[in-house]
Amino acid sequence: MTASSRAMLSLAIKVSIALYMVLTFFLMQNAHIHQDTAALLSQRKQEFLGDSNNSINSGAKDATQQQQQQQQPTATSSIINELHRPVAEILSNPKLPDWVKNYVKWHKQQRRKYFDDMRVNGKSDVRFLISRCLTHDNCGGASDRLQDMPHNIMLANQTNRVLLVRWEKPAKLENFLIPPEGGIDWTVPDDMFPKDYNWHLRGKEDSGRQIVSTIRRDSAAPIFKNYEKTVLGGTRIYHEIFRLLFSPTEALTNRVESTMKSLQLLPKQFSSVHLRVRYPVQGIKEHLFTFQQHKTKVVTWATNAVNCAAELHPNSTIYVSSDNNDTIGYLLEESHFAQHYIDATKHKKHPLVVKLVARDYSNENQHINFSPNTEVDSFMNVFEDLFIMGLGKCVAHGVGGYGRLGAALCGGECVMAHRTHRGQPNVCSDALKDIQS
Repeated sequence: MTASSRAMLSLAIKVSIALYMVLTFFLMQNAHIHQDTAALLSQRKQEFLGDSNNSINSGAKDATQQQQQQQQPTATSSIINELHRPVAEILSNPKLPDWVKNYVKWHKQQRRKYFDDMRVNGKSDVRFLISRCLTHDNCGGASDRLQDMPHNIMLANQTNRVLLVRWEKPAKLENFLIPPEGGIDWTVPDDMFPKDYNWHLRGKEDSGRQIVSTIRRDSAAPIFKNYEKTVLGGTRIYHEIFRLLFSPTEALTNRVESTMKSLQLLPKQFSSVHLRVRYPVQGIKEHLFTFQQHKTKVVTWATNAVNCAAELHPNSTIYVSSDNNDTIGYLLEESHFAQHYIDATKHKKHPLVVKLVARDYSNENQHINFSPNTEVDSFMNVFEDLFIMGLGKCVAHGVGGYGRLGAALCGGECVMAHRTHRGQPNVCSDALKDIQS
């Protein structure tokens, strides 16, 4: 009950009491009305007042309980809040260097200046650095294209260029990621540049060309990590800069939220393991890979990967992702971790030490660079896994850049490589060694 409703009810009660007093006086003046009539009216008055007061108190109590329930965070709200952290909150981080905060403002001003100049004069002196993947470019996978973005921002800041991003294959990046409100608007409308503008491949960002572009920088992520170590004293800001650039689209947000709720995952209360088993090392050929052909190797890698994740975050739920769905199926259905879960939860043989979960893995993740598919929905899982890893506490990753990118997005502080870049396992202790069979 609202405050206005309670006030109206209180007024009605006062009017009723006044009418009662008038009626009582009238009855006492008429002898043919029995005296017990007045007593009955008095009783009804107390009952009415009691019920009314109870209704008011009950309404106030219900309103208070409803307000308290609204203030309590839900799984949905915590997931959405982490996926779409306000830019103002990110920029208020005292660990974020001033150059980053200044560049966000400068980028917005320069982008507006360019469009104003073109509308009035048909030309502008605003300069650009474009991270691109055009139709005929060899761009690599999702991590190859995205992992260098914080480094690109640094370069753009140092050379006074507005950073933009343009994907044409397999689809526009805006189908998966969009600029956050108040963040860095990197989008390139189709009519942004005149048709005769040339998007020169990078030579040097400090050249006199108005537009320079880059396809991918394999050394960018290590360079930025070294900057965090040597200049920032080990402070991790990679994930903060990434979120100044990218938020998931509504469709991707809904998928991440739905998966996390169904698996009962809350931000920073679970950890992740990623297995890039198709990576072309240790005799693996990407396009010819089958799980059965390499099962002995893959089982060893997968078991060690889970052990590493459990070592990082003991007694936790571990979200499993991979570039091969059979590998996920093995871990969740056949491995000794799967049997341990059944023994712990169904048969109560021992405490639960490792719980493995995954989204629907009936459809395998398609590699953005190799798949001939151009359907947007076919690649949603790639970005879904990436953001879920980024919302966890720790990440154990293998070879390739995708797992490393997920580890960087979760903050980069609770991270372990379960395989080296040459494909050899970094052996971790058995997570179930103390469990009695």
